[in-house]
Amino acid sequence: MLLDHYRKNLRAVVGAAAAPYGYTLAIWAAGAALVSVHGIPTALSAITFVGGAVLGFAVVGALAYGGVPGESDLERGHPLVWGSLHFFSVGISLGAVTLVAYFIKGFIVWPLGGFLVTSIYLLVVGAESTTSYIWEHGGDE
Repeated sequence: MLLDHYRKNLRAVVGAAAAPYGYTLAIWAAGAALVSVHGIPTALSAITFVGGAVLGFAVVGALAYGGVPGESDLERGHPLVWGSLHFFSVGISLGAVTLVAYFIKGFIVWPLGGFLVTSIYLLVVGAESTTSYIWEHGGDE
């Protein structure tokens, strides 16, 4: 009985932490990749990295909702564990920012890096979650 209660709460915690966990991995690693190539950013560069990330989130949010929504909703109440591992979303977003770090020079790399890591992460994590849903439900609607 106590173990069942614990597992139920653990599932809730893991489900709630899934998106922030994956995004933390992606954004931290992308910043580290940019720093490894371009060095420590200036304060303005760091601010533009955040600005790029905010813009990426806004663009993907507008794409997801067909505009600016008044409120959000989840398609289902809990994320599936396999769709929450974020192998592809973290890997692809980090890979894109790393390529940009090596091929784009100058100030623009910081806002571009923030934009890319956020928008690619969100787009791919949506695909991971959808794939996980399809596997669990066998493609039935």
